[in-house]
Amino acid sequence: MNNRGLIIALIILLMIVIILLIAFLGLSINGKIGLQKWNSKKSKQVIFDNSYEVSQIGNLEILSTVGDIKFEESTDGKVRVVVYGEKEEELQVGLNENQLKVDYAQYRRKRFFGAFHFYSNDVMIYLPKEVAYEISVKANYGDVKAIDLPNSTMNIKEDCGDVILGKVKNVFVKNSYGDIKIAEISNKVEIESECGDVKIGSVNLMENSSIVNSLGDIKIGEANEIYMDAKTDLGDVKINHNNRHAEIILKIQNSCGDIKVGN
Repeated sequence: MNNRGLIIALIILLMIVIILLIAFLGLSINGKIGLQKWNSKKSKQVIFDNSYEVSQIGNLEILSTVGDIKFEESTDGKVRVVVYGEKEEELQVGLNENQLKVDYAQYRRKRFFGAFHFYSNDVMIYLPKEVAYEISVKANYGDVKAIDLPNSTMNIKEDCGDVILGKVKNVFVKNSYGDIKIAEISNKVEIESECGDVKIGSVNLMENSSIVNSLGDIKIGEANEIYMDAKTDLGDVKINHNNRHAEIILKIQNSCGDIKVGN
């Protein structure tokens, strides 16, 4: 791409980012457009607290409108779900055929005198590190954080917020706005990010994988003997060691930002 093309592409990209930010400021939590102010605070009231045996669960699904979702290590070898909020009737938790579903997507903001007031309702999941779960998270606003879960698969869809994970076997992330930080991936990764940095401590990939970002740097500390097919439209690419004869391919694409692999 020539210099003129790069400039045009950058201008278009910046315009998209500006439009997204304006839309974000103008949208309310339930998706309706409004220009009023938002006021928020974290809820300290526990509306749900229950524990389950590890053997009862194979899949975890968490849905949240606003609030952080955190996975912490349990102290009793069980899976414990703790949810903070204001109204218990806005929460649905159910265990059906080894799938535990926590649905807090029904939460709606309240309006007081022209301003939007809402609580940030956190969801806490306590579980043993060694579990091998399929974990699905869909969040509109809030961070997603997890301890080392080296045998589990994380599937995360996030509109606005950071994703911070420890060790994980497989990870699939789609994030519109926020940074993505992962300590270690041992099998497969697929990341799609619109705006934010992607930082991974190390990868030991056994399957073809991909990382795609529109605006932000992509950095990987260490990688096993794989081929990294890396390209950025605007930025630098630096890969210290790349095995072109490897069977496993990690495709890395960036529109605006650097790509760096330490090795």
